Amino acid sequence: MLGIKTSAVLSLNGEAQVTLVADSDGELTQQQQHADPSTKVGEPTMEIMKLLGALVRLRISDSRVVVGRFHCFDKHQNVILKDAREFAPTRNGLKKSKDKAVMAAEAEARDQEEEARFAGKHIVYMKVQS
Repeated sequence: MLGIKTSAVLSLNGEAQVTLVADSDGELTQQQQHADPSTKVGEPTMEIMKLLGALVRLRISDSRVVVGRFHCFDKHQNVILKDAREFAPTRNGLKKSKDKAVMAAEAEARDQEEEARFAGKHIVYMKVQS
């Protein structure tokens, strides 16, 4: 199952709004509302919360691709990935005369970070890896 492996908390200004709890199989088992009932969390936000902990692939506006574990997000669509690995396109990869193995080696990971933050305005797409 893709998605959260432990409990996840959606907070607003430091106050817990919703807690999602996953059982040992990673299945969503409980939702707890902490906030005023008039403060409702939207269905799209709940769906995104279910993806926390999943392996995702981000495409950044400068053509980089980053793969990592979806750790958290905020209201500005900023994303933090754990164990992020960055891949950057190379100009050399565009030449037809190059051997495919050489091109693949040049396109390998450029950087690996324990935790990486990406501004929502620079994220082109986010896909869940299987």
